[in-house]
Amino acid sequence: MEENGFRPKGFPELKNDTFLRAAWGEETDYTPVWCMRQAGRYLPEFRETRAAQDFFSTCRSPEACCELTLQPLRRFPLDAAIIFSDILVVPQALGMEVTMVPGKGPSFPEPLREERDLERLRDPAVVASELDYVFQAITLTRQRLAGRVPLIGFAGAPWTLMTYMVEGGGSSTMAQAKRWLYQRPQASHQLLHILTDALVPYLVGQVAAGAQIIFAKDGHFALEELAQAGYEVVGLDWTVAPKKARERVGKMVTLQGNLDPCALYASKEEIGRLVQQMLDDFGPQRYIANLGHGLYPDMDPEHVGAFVDAVHKHSRLLHQN
Repeated sequence: MEENGFRPKGFPELKNDTFLRAAWGEETDYTPVWCMRQAGRYLPEFRETRAAQDFFSTCRSPEACCELTLQPLRRFPLDAAIIFSDILVVPQALGMEVTMVPGKGPSFPEPLREERDLERLRDPAVVASELDYVFQAITLTRQRLAGRVPLIGFAGAPWTLMTYMVEGGGSSTMAQAKRWLYQRPQASHQLLHILTDALVPYLVGQVAAGAQIIFAKDGHFALEELAQAGYEVVGLDWTVAPKKARERVGKMVTLQGNLDPCALYASKEEIGRLVQQMLDDFGPQRYIANLGHGLYPDMDPEHVGAFVDAVHKHSRLLHQN
């Protein structure tokens, strides 16, 4: 909450606040950039650190989360760090078992099938204390960042979490979760309320622990509503045309995005051209450059570096003009 003029827990002073200034709609000298899943398997050092323990054990270790969060910043001149964690720590804290299955992704051995299954869930009031390890990771990382760049926190939205808890894992159709909405509207409302009551103190706790801004993902169907909901930044995936998005939200919010991550398979020269087009379309202010989705495990770190450098280089030219 640095904008209020105080730094919780006496954190080091922020040296590069370009990302926060862009988020608040203030003038910046260049376009700030970070990448979804910048702490990820495309980095050999990430794979090495992660090899030692299973996924959720890593999430529960503040020291490991801090190390993984900082790794991409040692390689690239990114303008923000994002804490290494997972949205599914919230259903875990509510008492559901979640495992990470190699090659498949997250799996819930006992998903929610009946209305009475909601009785298995813990009181949402305990979630923030159950997730104290995330707050510890945030505070530790903020100290170790030594003010280099801001630290982003995040959580999954209630509907996103509900789909995992009902489907038992990731789903492209979300048919089971949508079936709940139609066949069990009251139970669905109850579940979404439980999740909301868990998420609000969790996000507040992240900020209190030192997170400087928080993102909601996947909302292009409701751009106008999001722009008026009080968010400072709205992230776009790569299916949204930047110029159209800007027309729809006006100058009141900062947009973030939205290069197709697969563009990073292109040559470095082509990446430069695509970045130039993207920056021209979004415009020089109220904009944070990112990908329209997370980095994939088989991407070349050098191409990620080319993306970051192209944003900085081209946006400085844009700002000078």
